[in-house]
Amino acid sequence: MISVDKSKCIHCGNCIRDCVVEVLKTDSENIPYLPPELEKFCLNCQHCLAVCPTGAVTCNGVSAEQCIPVSPLPEPEKMLALLRQRRTVRFFKDENVSPEILAKLKEALAWTPTGCNDRSLMFKLVESKEEMLFYREETSKMLKFLIKTGIMFLLYPRIKRFLSEILGGKDVIYRNAPHMLIVTVPDKAPCKEADPWIAASYFDLLAQSFGLGTCWCGFAVHAIKHNRKLKKHLNLPRGYKIAAVLLFGKPDVTYLRSTAPENFKFL
Repeated sequence: MISVDKSKCIHCGNCIRDCVVEVLKTDSENIPYLPPELEKFCLNCQHCLAVCPTGAVTCNGVSAEQCIPVSPLPEPEKMLALLRQRRTVRFFKDENVSPEILAKLKEALAWTPTGCNDRSLMFKLVESKEEMLFYREETSKMLKFLIKTGIMFLLYPRIKRFLSEILGGKDVIYRNAPHMLIVTVPDKAPCKEADPWIAASYFDLLAQSFGLGTCWCGFAVHAIKHNRKLKKHLNLPRGYKIAAVLLFGKPDVTYLRSTAPENFKFL
């Protein structure tokens, strides 16, 4: 439902022009409105709300007064420095990230873009190293079982080089990280392949800006998918599947320079 405060509307037409699904029209007084028969096509992207210069638009109960005004963005060189200096971390300090930082990281997930503005992604943030221990222990049991039965060598032939480490108790999956973000997506999501990775990427860069280390963990995706106890612990709604896992925490390694990767090829 979209409503417009007539006393604030200046008839600029910005909300109508920026409506991606073109459902906003004008009435006899040249005031934008959403016809009832077109309400089902509204994506609730709130572009009309964000673009209105006078804050006249209310979108599904959200008014301009409830939104944060735009502020200066980081300079391009600072953003580029973040991209250059971002590293995958595999050594973490044995301590939890502060609840204040965890809260800001969780809050930021609300602004990750999704295809068709579909908001059906669901996240699990493991907020303590104590809970991580549960995932670590259950995964270790599963790995040792798969190794002893020989199934592991059929699934992952290259696992042989890590065999002694796994049997010796080394955490080769979660890297002793105190936290992780699990991104899940329903099969019906219009962009189910891309949306989870975009969300985790946003989370990744924000975590780096707090001085945290991160590690994308495809092995954790497979481990949780194939472990009944871990799946039950997540309590996923019907139709949802795990799509991405990002480990994070305070890094126990310091990088003193960025790398010098080969240039990407452009067509």
